[in-house]
Amino acid sequence: MRYLLSSLVHIALLRKDPSVLPASIVLFVLLAGAYGGLSVLYAWINHGPHLMILRGVVDLALALGLFWVMLAMNARRNRYRQTMSAVFGASVLLSPFVVMIYMLRWRAQTDPSVMLLMLMGSAILVSWFVLIVGHILRTAIQTGFFASVALALSWQLADWMLSRAITLNA
Repeated sequence: MRYLLSSLVHIALLRKDPSVLPASIVLFVLLAGAYGGLSVLYAWINHGPHLMILRGVVDLALALGLFWVMLAMNARRNRYRQTMSAVFGASVLLSPFVVMIYMLRWRAQTDPSVMLLMLMGSAILVSWFVLIVGHILRTAIQTGFFASVALALSWQLADWMLSRAITLNA
């Protein structure tokens, strides 16, 4: 357990790549479940209970599907479990910071300085997560860093657009 946590921290700090993680189905399922659970929590915080399950399922399905396609298109399907474990693990590691930023939102409605702190924190957190996922993709599909960051950013934008579509159509 300690080795796994250490490996995920090193991946999140861009020091190691997903190859340090075991290609374990158990690890993959546990981290996918944690990621899906966090998506449900974020949806509950942002949109209330009526959309949380749908949002969590869509978020998880999008991640699983897009990464499968990216790896399959580059003939790297054998790296799927490690890649997804790294992405989901990094997301879980960053989740306390995400929740803290979400909790600032209510205070930010009345205090401009808290609003600025929340916006800056959100921008930094999203940027760092995109860099982490770009780093993971760079090693998983063996492409350049800018191309992998562009793919990571595309995934985040697609996820955001789907979230907005679900919210607006509900």
